[in-house]
Amino acid sequence: MEAELFQKHKSSYFSAAVDLKGHVASFATSSYLLWLWKDSWFCVFPILTQMFMLGRTFMVFHDCVHHSYSPSRPFNWALGHVAGILTLTSPNWFLDHDTHHKTTGNIENKQHYSFNETIASTKNLPRFYAWFRHPLVFFSAVPVLYFGILQRFTYILKKLRRPDKFEKSLSLIVLDHAINNVGVYFYLNFVYRIGLLPVYGASLFLFASMSFMTFHNQHSFNPPYVVNNETWSQRNSGLLGSSFIQVPFFLKYFYMGIEYHHIHHLNSRIPGYHLQAYHEEMVEKSDLFDNVVKLSPMDCYRNLSLTLYDEKKGKYI
Repeated sequence: MEAELFQKHKSSYFSAAVDLKGHVASFATSSYLLWLWKDSWFCVFPILTQMFMLGRTFMVFHDCVHHSYSPSRPFNWALGHVAGILTLTSPNWFLDHDTHHKTTGNIENKQHYSFNETIASTKNLPRFYAWFRHPLVFFSAVPVLYFGILQRFTYILKKLRRPDKFEKSLSLIVLDHAINNVGVYFYLNFVYRIGLLPVYGASLFLFASMSFMTFHNQHSFNPPYVVNNETWSQRNSGLLGSSFIQVPFFLKYFYMGIEYHHIHHLNSRIPGYHLQAYHEEMVEKSDLFDNVVKLSPMDCYRNLSLTLYDEKKGKYI
């Protein structure tokens, strides 16, 4: 049944074109309103709208690097670069993200990767962790550092430090970083020249912070899915280790289905714009999602204070 549903809900040229057409129109509208009201108190509304549109643009980027947005890999590559420039993220981001899919919840994974990228284990705790991981720092200053600085070059350093960590060649990593950096330079320069940098910068900051909060809640909740290498499975990493965030209906367009994160980790080839339909059809035909953790907006807020995994208690604290 899952195979049949995947064939039904996988990307197609038509579905990608429909989604992209609506996305470009929405992004252009939010950008125009931001420019129109940049000198008015009304700019608060377009700043928030642009924040959400940047978040959705990141979801488009996310699907492109997964090669799930459309059936065409060259098109995904090109669109991924455009969306990556708009969200200040190099396509090399997928090198870590692919490892994330292979290790989430596996406390002793063979890749020696953090089993939860936003929470440390008490067995491996840096001295500065208490300061670094304070919610006010981690969800504000750290996103600025991550998107604004680290995404400019970090994967070159990772490749040089451990050449065997990524299969992608150093030359291709450098090329993708270079394309992204040049694009980001001209993009931000254009925003500055039309007088939008202060308000657009506010949208970018809020987008970065929101992205970290969303990603944190996708895997950081109790009861946790934290197991050893022998019992870990990709399937359970999705069904037990990934949340189903209850996004209000009026925000669903902006999240582009990523709130159905349990499905994304179950099958990352399903595009975000089809995740809700896949979920609803699966619920009708199966009890597969009965144990998936649902998080309300208040649950998500409370989870922001979770900063450690306590091995003795077997829970996030």
